[in-house]
Parts: sequence; structure tokens; C-alpha cells
Amino acid sequence: MILYVEKDDGKYGPMQTGSFISANYMEDYLYKRRNLELELREQLVTGHISPVKYYMVLIDLSFSELAARAGIRKSRVRKHLDPVGFRDATIDELLKYSTVFNIPVSNLLQVLLVKDNGGFESCFILESSAGKISVDQAQTGNPCVVLTKIEERF
Repeated sequence: MILYVEKDDGKYGPMQTGSFISANYMEDYLYKRRNLELELREQLVTGHISPVKYYMVLIDLSFSELAARAGIRKSRVRKHLDPVGFRDATIDELLKYSTVFNIPVSNLLQVLLVKDNGGFESCFILESSAGKISVDQAQTGNPCVVLTKIEERF
């Protein structure tokens, strides 16, 4: 970050600085974020939460904020946080949610995992490696969500 400050000689000029938080706490933040994602994914595939709640918590929105951004009544959003209530969501509502979450609609109905270093991780697939990928889908404890495992073949 560049700040314009008064220097020791009395002149104003740019001074480059870095964030103390990012320099000292970024690894801790990433570790906690990863654990949150793992916990939420487990709740999602076992049918304890809906995809709407998964993404809402992951991007740190309240249900009121989500309702306002999506243009959906709070009572409908509250209903969609539960897996049973999520089944009543319309395609139009799913489109609104996917716009707020900045994901394709299909990601509200599946979990994508990519095999990396022997384990499956949530991440994006580069277009350059699309020809070397195998995809396996499995049903989960949540009837509205399928678990998709993607493995890169060498």
C-alpha cells in the first residue's frame, strides 16, 4: 500500500507500507478459513444445512443481507437455509442466490472436489488441464446435493 505522508524533511511524498495483519496473521486466517470450509462441507453433504447456508456462512453474510442482495423475502431465505426448505426454491431464486454468491447455479446442487497430493480439495480447475481430468459423482446424505470428485490424470 502506498500512503502520501509528511516526511522528516517536511515534504510530502509516497511511502510504501504493508499490512501488519496480512504479514503476521495470514496463515492463521487461511487455516481457520480451511477448517470452516471443511466443517460446512461435512454439514452440507450429511444433510444438516442447505447449499444456501453453506455459501452464506462461507462468505460471511447474514440471512438479512442475503435476502436484501438477492431480492428474496427474508422468510423465504430463512426457509432455504434448511435442506427440506431448499427443495422448494424456484429456479429464479436459485439464479438470484448464485448471482449473490458469484457461482454457477449448478454449484448449488453439487460439491466439487479435485484430487491434489493424494487428497480431495475444493478448488477451481484450470482450462489448460481439462483434457486430463476424470469426474466421479456420488449421492450424499442430502438428496439435493451430489458430491463430485475430479481427479487429474497424468
